[in-house]
Amino acid sequence: MRFVLCILLVALPPSFAFAAKGTMSLSQTQAAAKKGDAEAASAVATTTDRQTCFNECANRGHDKGQCTSACRPGICHPGADQPYCVAK
Repeated sequence: MRFVLCILLVALPPSFAFAAKGTMSLSQTQAAAKKGDAEAASAVATTTDRQTCFNECANRGHDKGQCTSACRPGICHPGADQPYCVAK
């Protein structure tokens, strides 16, 4: 059974591995960055305030509901096209 699971994990496309990084807490992202995760480090480096996040989200054409969800304080999006975190 373990052998089959290993084969399945190897066969998955690389983009699948980043799907789990869709949203992380700020503390999880900081811990990943300390372990050498470049996407997490990039997200932490581009920490923004909530209002700036809302403005950028709206400028990209997302609706208010999506922006409210994406711009929650203490949330990071290391797997985004432009990784970022929202300050607490």
